[in-house]
Amino acid sequence: MNRQIALSAVGRDQPGIVAALSKVFFENQCNLEDSSMTRLGGDFAILLLVSLPGGKTPDDLKKAVEPVAQKWGLTFSMRELPEEETAPGAPPSLPFTLVVYGVDHPGIVYRVAQTASEDKVNITDLRTHVTPGAQGPLYSLVMEMEVPGTAAAESFGRKLEALKKELKVEITLKPVDADEL
Repeated sequence: MNRQIALSAVGRDQPGIVAALSKVFFENQCNLEDSSMTRLGGDFAILLLVSLPGGKTPDDLKKAVEPVAQKWGLTFSMRELPEEETAPGAPPSLPFTLVVYGVDHPGIVYRVAQTASEDKVNITDLRTHVTPGAQGPLYSLVMEMEVPGTAAAESFGRKLEALKKELKVEITLKPVDADEL
């Protein structure tokens, strides 16, 4: 089994960062398995899961990434994943998308995330955005999540209905169709 590395990096947003980093992985015969990259304000944030080929060590990859990170002004960190984090065998779960929309105020992400954790719902992706609105800034939150079964989905849905009233926002929870994956 190939060794896996979790790499995170952040720096000022500029064209060419993705090309420069992915070139390092290509030249080192690494496989870029999972990734999330996005602009946050004026910065660019990168989260990657990279598989090393046989014969390559995490230190080899670190030495290859360092000059690129320095050239592009990126702060980065790497962590080798222990085997128990890479082994398959997670229990089956149901994919859902949750959308929250309403007037911006503190606590929206916390209350939704806390409610999800009560039913063992795993948040796998989270995006937020604030836009101007007639009644003040409007907040949008989109979460992708894994729900551990139908009973948990029903319980979570009921709790979200109560949360809508408490937070004075619109909340939509919808299962992801296999075609959408």
